[in-house]
Amino acid sequence: MEEIVNTDLGSYLRQMRERVRPEQMGLRTSNSRRVPGLRREEVAALAGVSQTYYTRLEQSQTAHASPQVLLSIARALDLSTDEQDYLLKIGTPVQNPQRQTPRDDQLNPSTRMLLSSLGNVAAAVLNYRCDILAWNSPYHRLFAPHLEFGLPEDADRRPNIIKMNFLDDNVRALYADWAAESESNVTYLRFIAGNHRHDPRLAELIGELTIQNEEFAELWCRQRVANCIEGTKLFDHPVVGELELMYQSADLQDGNILKFYHAEPDSPHEVALRLLTVDLDSVHRR
Repeated sequence: MEEIVNTDLGSYLRQMRERVRPEQMGLRTSNSRRVPGLRREEVAALAGVSQTYYTRLEQSQTAHASPQVLLSIARALDLSTDEQDYLLKIGTPVQNPQRQTPRDDQLNPSTRMLLSSLGNVAAAVLNYRCDILAWNSPYHRLFAPHLEFGLPEDADRRPNIIKMNFLDDNVRALYADWAAESESNVTYLRFIAGNHRHDPRLAELIGELTIQNEEFAELWCRQRVANCIEGTKLFDHPVVGELELMYQSADLQDGNILKFYHAEPDSPHEVALRLLTVDLDSVHRR
């Protein structure tokens, strides 16, 4: 029997329905509306399914639907590409959960070599739960100089970047726009949860964050979804000051993720990033 972790199709459909304004979908509005967003019968009509069937999905009386039906509902709810993908993941059964699990927490030699050769790029290798399996010196000095450099090597103590962002004041203070960063973290984590519904350790991570941080709990309940794999972030670093860095994520063959931050060439931000690679203690001793 399939084990479903951290997903609730009915709750997700309700959240998405309530955020859609009727006028977005070309529907007339009136003052008699007692619910935010679309009515269930309106979603059903737009999706071409019966109201009874849609209501059963939203009330979690039916756990799954065909991809065709889910795509029709996605169009009716005006979902983004990431939100549509998430709906398909939580709305269809996991065929073989065990086959989806990558070789957990293992780095091959070529990945370690790549990480050490990146030089003036802050880079780390994460598993899909966002546990940090390895980081280079610029990444360590950017995010966590207050932690031991070798900490990712310890499977029992290795840091998790989302936990650090929400529960470590030193890390949280780095972000110039915490509101955007916090939402990005949660929407990405929910995107991951859609891919790994069978993972009890991911469920444990989400549960811990929900209990320990009210802000995370509130954002998690909104059920927003986005695969945040590239963009720009502004940091306020205690050593080098303001840093505007571009970030990207790349999937590795071993199932892990390479996350790296880089600055625009010949910019003050590149100079600041380079300073993070300098052993300041060694300089002061001279």
